[in-house]
Amino acid sequence: MIKRSDSTSKESLLPESSPVTVISDSMVDDNGKLKRNRSMLESMHRWLARNGKLVVIVLTCLTLSVFFIPPLKILLRHEGHTTRKQNKMKQSLPETLPCEKSPWKPNEDLRGKCPGDLKPFPTATTISECASTCCSSDDCISWQFRSDTGCLQGKDVRLGMEKDGVAAWCSDHPPQRWQGQYLIPHKSITQNAQHVLTKEEIRSNGCNEQTWNPDEQIGQCFGLGDVKPKASGSAVECMKACCADEKCGAWQYNKLLGCFYSKGMHGCQGDGNPEKFAPFVGRRKFMEGRTYVDKKGKPWQQSL
Repeated sequence: MIKRSDSTSKESLLPESSPVTVISDSMVDDNGKLKRNRSMLESMHRWLARNGKLVVIVLTCLTLSVFFIPPLKILLRHEGHTTRKQNKMKQSLPETLPCEKSPWKPNEDLRGKCPGDLKPFPTATTISECASTCCSSDDCISWQFRSDTGCLQGKDVRLGMEKDGVAAWCSDHPPQRWQGQYLIPHKSITQNAQHVLTKEEIRSNGCNEQTWNPDEQIGQCFGLGDVKPKASGSAVECMKACCADEKCGAWQYNKLLGCFYSKGMHGCQGDGNPEKFAPFVGRRKFMEGRTYVDKKGKPWQQSL
């Protein structure tokens, strides 16, 4: 009689072909997580099915806020700045009669000197008369008025930095006090000198900080060309830059406008009389065919 050993495991009684699956605690946890995740996905799917249109609207609004609203703000800010600038220009422009026959060029004022290009028109004694008589005349394109000069009228002129059109030119800013001096013989020097200075003495005195006279020409002079940015730090810099150029015969400096110098200058204005530094009032007719551009070919507009 054969006795069964107590040490025989229970698994030995199972057929060898029977699969044995051992279920651990970690597998139970993973299955629970899978079920929970599946449940959450199903819930999200049902929520999206019910609120899909709302999601599309929200996403669209977010996209607009990121890609379209900032440029729109910039555009509105630019338009607001342009409007304020236009209003400021309108406020700074003195009132004049409109010219329906040949409209004045908009947003500008011939407030600076037009050296010799506009002639006195004595029959017009007010701003309105000066404007109306120029408007009605085919020979008049530009006009100016100031109490000491009266009415001035003439043909077309260039303004400021404009380089197209005619040779006649007007300053785009009101007359201002300047510093400046001739480095060549000129009547303003010979009239004030106690003895006649030679050409060499005039230049030597003008190029020496101990003997120069920066207040020789306090009114704006013309014919000095474009501003010289590299010499616009001070009157001394401007004088020295002119003196360093053998062809330079005159210079002028203004703190706001900079340094100007050339072989000579003309049409100097201002002798201490306050009226000489007062702005003009003036307009010019818009001329077809003119581009009103600067030396680089870019449109130029007066800053008021």
